[in-house]
Amino acid sequence: MNGRIRWTESISTFAVGFGVGAAIGILFTPRSGDDTREHILESAKDGVDGAVAAGQKLIHRAQQGVDEAKGRVRHAKKVGEGAFREAKNSSA
Repeated sequence: MNGRIRWTESISTFAVGFGVGAAIGILFTPRSGDDTREHILESAKDGVDGAVAAGQKLIHRAQQGVDEAKGRVRHAKKVGEGAFREAKNSSA
């Protein structure tokens, strides 16, 4: 649960920072309207690309965690089956 809270706080902080940065950039830019709109569009695309890349990294890490957990479950199953066979054979 603690990891989930950190993740949502990070996303919220990123979104607020992005919005504040964009607003300040718009207010203090010495560019024409067309140039400003193009700059905003490029900045937004960069932000989206960064968010997508971060999401892909998160998905990859989550998949690694799932794969690791599956491996541990398979190992535990093998150990349990072996222990069951030993107990069954020793009692017979």
